Parts: sequence; structure tokens; C-alpha cells
Amino acid sequence: MSSFPAAAEVIRHAVPFFLLLQKLSSVPTEASEHAPNLTLFNQLSLELINNIPSQALVLYTYGSKSDSGRTGSGVYAKAEDGLVFRCRFRNPDNCSVFRSELLAIREALNFALHFENSDIFVLTDSKSSIQYLKNWPEIREKTGQEVVSKIATLSQKSRVCFQWIPFYVGIFGNEEADVLAKEGSALPSASSSELFTSEIYYIHMAIANSAWKNPPTHDWYAGNRPGLSLQSVGTRSAQTALARLCSGHIKTLKFIDREKTFSSCPCSCPASPAHIIDCIGASTRQL
Repeated sequence: MSSFPAAAEVIRHAVPFFLLLQKLSSVPTEASEHAPNLTLFNQLSLELINNIPSQALVLYTYGSKSDSGRTGSGVYAKAEDGLVFRCRFRNPDNCSVFRSELLAIREALNFALHFENSDIFVLTDSKSSIQYLKNWPEIREKTGQEVVSKIATLSQKSRVCFQWIPFYVGIFGNEEADVLAKEGSALPSASSSELFTSEIYYIHMAIANSAWKNPPTHDWYAGNRPGLSLQSVGTRSAQTALARLCSGHIKTLKFIDREKTFSSCPCSCPASPAHIIDCIGASTRQL
């Protein structure tokens, strides 16, 4: 993106745009599974929110993934003048939750561009998104570069602050953004079809793994290991005949105009492997 180097230069000299509340960051994330710590998280989060300047624009972002694999993003904001902003949208199929979080942040910053607030606070429950944007010189993908570019633009007139807020601790803005993200994932169509390179890679890996784990369904492959015909009791010629029969490479097989054809069985039917087995009253699974 051509504007990214210029945006990076602005950020380099701008006021730092990441504020981390030490009290929240010092509490282990896994501690949030316990009820007493949920109360602590709630108290610390409310303390942080109450310390945000009243004239600041506060934006809550959230990315969600449904059981069916659909992802959505949600943004909730309430300005000083009482204006409430709600935004929800569905993301491309196979979009990761991480990218859904980034897309929500990008949409929140788009909304912030229309305001002249002295401070802009983006509150998200995604630590990974904050850590990712904090290493902005290493960002190469489009969505991340767009987010950094918008931060640079906003930093010229406002102080832009990102803060991690734990989820499931009863913060109204977080819960509203979560509801919007879930509603977005249920929308009939995605607003964009763009995917990360890594997301495309994992799609193809999933397809390959699925194909690898599903064995062929043809009866000729019913054996639990290869070479069973060679391990059967009998002469070498019998083993060879059995192997050819199981694989379909029998003497009655001929190719005419690149099509498989079989000579006639004594019963006047084409002598295909399946017919020969059926004709003698056997089954492929017995073989």
C-alpha cells in the first residue's frame, strides 16, 4: 500500500497510541475462569473506563465465530453528545477470529475519522490484535496496514489509545459489541471476500487432510492393509490371479479407443472383475 510508509513515519513521531492498564495486564488471563477474579476484572475494567476523559470517543470492538464457521465483526460506540453507533457485518467464510477483530478495529477507526475528539479509546478483548498492531513495522498484510494508516491519520489531531478489556465481566460496551458481531456472522452475505494468505493456506490444508483421512469407498480397497492377496495361502499363480482380480487388471480387460472393454463371460455378460466375482457366487470382501 503506497500510503503505508508515510503513515509509519507519522506514527514514529506521534504520541504513543497504545495504553495498557498495568492492573489488568498483571492479572493472569486464566484467572478469569474463577468467579472472584471475574469480580476483580469487572472492578478494574470499570475503574479504567471511568478514568477515560468524558469528551473522549470510546469504541468497543469484537470479532465472533459461530459453530457453523461463519465469522462476524461488531462495533459499539457512544459519543459525548449521546450519539450511539452500532455496526455489524459478516466476514468471508474461513476468516479467522483474529482477522475479524482487526476488521472490527478498522471499522471503528473509520467511524472515529468523522469526529474531532481530543481522545479516542478503542477497547477490545483481543490481546493478540493489540500485540500485532504494536509491532507495526513488521505488518505486511493489507488489513493491518490499513489499520495502522488510520491510526496515523487520527494521531495527527487526537490521542489514539488501545486498551485490552476482558470479556465476560459485565462491561456493557463489550457485551453490545459481542451481540453485534454474532448478528453479523448470521447475515446472509459477507461484505468482502478477501482472506489472509495464511487463511487460504489453512483452507487447502484442511481439504487435503480431509481427503487423506477418507479412504476410498470402492470394495476393491476393503482390505485393512496392502498386499493381502500375496499373503494368501496358495500358489504364486493363484496369488497373481487374485491380485489382478482385486485391482481390475485381468486378461479380459482391453482398451478400445481409450475405453475399458471386457470380453464376454460364458454367461454372455461382459467379464468385468465385479461380474466374475458375482458370477462365481463370491464377494469382494471375501477376497
